[in-house]
Amino acid sequence: MRTFLSLFTLCVISINISQAQEQSQPETLIENSDDRSFSLDYYFGVGLLYTDALDINPFLSESNVPTVRRFPVELSVGMTGSFGKNTIDFEFGFYNQERDDNGFGHKMNSTQLTLRYLRRVVKFENNNQLFVGSGLMLGTKDLEFFDENDSVDLNDPGSFGDVAKLDNSQFYISPSLGYSIHSSDDNEEYLRFQLSYELNLTSNDWESDYARVNNSFEETGNRWRLQVIFPF
Repeated sequence: MRTFLSLFTLCVISINISQAQEQSQPETLIENSDDRSFSLDYYFGVGLLYTDALDINPFLSESNVPTVRRFPVELSVGMTGSFGKNTIDFEFGFYNQERDDNGFGHKMNSTQLTLRYLRRVVKFENNNQLFVGSGLMLGTKDLEFFDENDSVDLNDPGSFGDVAKLDNSQFYISPSLGYSIHSSDDNEEYLRFQLSYELNLTSNDWESDYARVNNSFEETGNRWRLQVIFPF
């Protein structure tokens, strides 16, 4: 009888241990699976840039045209691929700004494509994450400056006012730092702060699709970019 009770007690203990192992094992597998799985998400971003003064600004001043501001506000859309500690962003951003004074003014339109790689270096207890990485960016600017005091007579083709349109393209590399805020319930990212310093690698001249540009000069400036990213 004692032997039977001993065997019965041993069986009960073994079953309990086995059940405990089975209950804990899926959590480990799920955690490892989540850490290795690939996910694709989309986002909308708002950014503030601080740029070095454009090299064309002195020319604009001499032509009585206001200089280009150094704090444009940027909008962007992109997609994010995440796997493990790695994140890759592909992003399209744009901004436009204009400024005039006594009829003399300019309009600036800018677009940029960015490919960015981030690596998670810290994961906090509340699931928030800190990333470091770098990106490559191709940016183009269209600058149009004009005199609103000029008049146009459609019956006289030679009366068109003085309007000039220049374009400039640059290639940047950008060390980046990101802080991602995750929800505590489903551990999904719902907000990210992104800081990048974009180094100008090409320093291209100003050109025009409509005229020959004499005595052109290079744009050599770098810039800071602070973004707030909203995944959806």
